[in-house]
Amino acid sequence: MRGTHASLDLQQVERLIDFAKKSANAEIGFGHLGTEGSITQDAAPSMLITARMTFTFAIASTLGFSGTADLAQRGILSLSKDFYDRENGGFFSIAPGFGDSGRKNAYDTAFVLLAASTAQALDIPGAATLTDSALETLFDKFWRDDLGIFANSFNQDFSREEPYLGANANMHAVEALISAHAATGDGSLLDRALDISNFMVNTHARSRDWMMPEHFDADGAQNTGFNEQSPADEFRPYGVTIGHLFEWSRLLLELHGNSLASADWVPDAARSLYEKARSVGWAADGREGFVYTLDWQAQPVVTQRLMWVVAEAISAAAQVASSKLVSDAPEDVLRWSEHLHARFKDPTHGSWHHELDSSGLPASTVAQGKPDAYHLLQALLIPQLPEGNGLLDRINNL
Repeated sequence: MRGTHASLDLQQVERLIDFAKKSANAEIGFGHLGTEGSITQDAAPSMLITARMTFTFAIASTLGFSGTADLAQRGILSLSKDFYDRENGGFFSIAPGFGDSGRKNAYDTAFVLLAASTAQALDIPGAATLTDSALETLFDKFWRDDLGIFANSFNQDFSREEPYLGANANMHAVEALISAHAATGDGSLLDRALDISNFMVNTHARSRDWMMPEHFDADGAQNTGFNEQSPADEFRPYGVTIGHLFEWSRLLLELHGNSLASADWVPDAARSLYEKARSVGWAADGREGFVYTLDWQAQPVVTQRLMWVVAEAISAAAQVASSKLVSDAPEDVLRWSEHLHARFKDPTHGSWHHELDSSGLPASTVAQGKPDAYHLLQALLIPQLPEGNGLLDRINNL
C-alpha cells in the first residue's frame, strides 16, 4: 500500500520499501540483503543495519506504508534486547552469540540514536527508553570534552579507547543529535552538534580549502595519510570522501535552521563544501559519475561509484537549493537524480545497485549487496519536501 501524502510522488519510495521489507526475514533484527533481495546467510546480525532499517521503517510508517510501523517496533525491540550490553553499557556491533561482537563504536551508536529518536517522535513503544540509553552511552562513554567531539571506539568494557578519531562517526552523531533534540526538546544536544561541526568543518575542513580531512589521532591532529595502503575501506577510506562533503553541507544547513544552533560561519561553509564536492568529485577520472575518494591534490584514488555518494549529492543539492545558496543547485538535483535512476537502478532484482565500477557496471569492491535503504530514502524524499531539521521534520512541515 502506497503512502497517503498526496503531494508526494512515492512510487520510487514504495519500490525501495518493498525491497527493504525482505530484511525482516532475519532471525534477529534486520538482515543484510544481497543483490537479489535474500538475506546473506554468512552475515552476522548487525546493529548498524538494524538501526538504519528501523529508521527507514519509522519514516515509511509516517508516510502511511502498511506494515512498517510494526517493523519499526521490531527494530526498537531488537536494538534494546539483542544489541544492548546490560553488563558494561553501550551496544554490541554484532549480536552476542554470532561471533566477535566487536568494539563499541560511536558510529553505530549514533544510528541507534537516530532510529530511536525518530521512532520516539512517532510514539513507537520502547523508543523513548532506547533514546535515553543511546544518549547516555554517547555522552557518558564517548564524549571528549577536551575536543568537543565523540571518541571513535572502545573495547567491550570501555576501559581502552582506540587511538583514532573519525569525522564519519561525528558527522552521523550530528544528524542523530538533531533528531534527538526534536524528540526530547533538549537544546543542549544542538549545542553539542554545533561543537562537533565547528571542530570538523569550521576548523579542519576550512584549513584545507574544504578538502575535508576524515581521520585524526587521539589528540585531535589530522592524520592525512591514514589508510593510504588500504584506500578503499568502506568506513575509513584514505583521502577525501566526496559523499561526506555533500552530507556535511546538508547537515550544517539543517542544524542552522534551528535558531538554537545557528552560527554565522555555517551558510558559507555549507556552500563551500557543496561547491568543492561537485567541482572535484564529478567525473574526476573523465567518466560520468562521482568517484568515491580523491587524494589531497584532488586526483582520483578509488574510482568506484557508490550509490550513497550520489544519493547524498542529491539530498545536499535539494537543501542548498532551498537555502538559495547556489543558483544552479536545482539543475543539479534533476541531473543527479536522472543519473541515479539511469545508472544504479536494478530493473531485474529491485532496489538500486550500491556500487558500480568506473565503466558503470555493477561491482562489489567497497559495498556488498543492497543492505542500506537509509541514504536512498532521503534522496528520494528530500527534493520533494520543505526545509526542516531532519527528514521527519521535513515530512511534518508539509
